[in-house]
Amino acid sequence: MFYDSFSATFLALVFWWAILLAFKRYPSRYPNNNTWKKDIFITFIQSIVSLIVFAIINYYY
Repeated sequence: MFYDSFSATFLALVFWWAILLAFKRYPSRYPNNNTWKKDIFITFIQSIVSLIVFAIINYYY
């Protein structure tokens, strides 16, 4: 597997979640202001999907 332990997977998840949340919240989106709750949920799902994709890519290469 791509990540050796649960703690490594958890740290990778938190890292990508923070990066994605920062890029989601930083730009000014005047017409469509999302709530923090929605942005946190969306970026959490994105970080999980990105970890799965990275693991699949690592497995094949």
